[in-house]
Amino acid sequence: MLIPRRDGRSGQAGITLIELLVSMIILGIVTTMLIAGWINLQRASAFAVSTNNARAAARDAMSRISSELRGAQPTSLPTTDTPTPQPPLTAAGKWQVTFYSSFNSADANGDGSGLTALRLTQLELDTGGSAAQKTLYWRKDTDNDGAFDRSMVLATNVVNTIVADDTNTLPYVLGGTSYTPVFRYAYRETDGSVQWTDNRDSSLVLASIVGVRVRLIIDKNMARLPNPVDITTTIRFRNASSD
Repeated sequence: MLIPRRDGRSGQAGITLIELLVSMIILGIVTTMLIAGWINLQRASAFAVSTNNARAAARDAMSRISSELRGAQPTSLPTTDTPTPQPPLTAAGKWQVTFYSSFNSADANGDGSGLTALRLTQLELDTGGSAAQKTLYWRKDTDNDGAFDRSMVLATNVVNTIVADDTNTLPYVLGGTSYTPVFRYAYRETDGSVQWTDNRDSSLVLASIVGVRVRLIIDKNMARLPNPVDITTTIRFRNASSD
């Protein structure tokens, strides 16, 4: 009696080695694409967070600076004996400005003024150290004893000292400066015209100042993206005219 021979291939229950290798290659390609997409998504998210944080820090710092400087005023008003008004600032430089302000004082009037509410205030970029990124500080003499007893960091990673400013020309050099001043001052000339200076040589007559332009350039790492955050605002003093 003849027994029919079975074909072993007709009842195949597994996969061949070639099929397994092809499946592994396809799976590896898909996995690589997924990991690469996830990494790019993380980088994009970190980029957006870093940019938003820098912009938020710059906006917050500028808001506080503007509020403080708008409250700047002299410690006494003109009288018949001393008719010349005192300057609103007591010191003015490219990295630091000192003045009396009644901002955030409970003794201030509704418009933010008030001689009894005035306290000595300072905004200063600490330019010490070898790091390119500097720190901007706010200081105030809250107890009115002539010494700053409160200090607060307004902004970090400020790179104004290493960023050139080709608009910062007069009255020094026509080609601009190798730095970008944090503070520039609008002052009135004897002929009535208004000019701008960072008062690098400290020759500016403080009584002639009618406004301050503040510029902050913030960058945590100059060698890579995101680009620096560059924000500028101009503050006019109370009752000061630039006409």
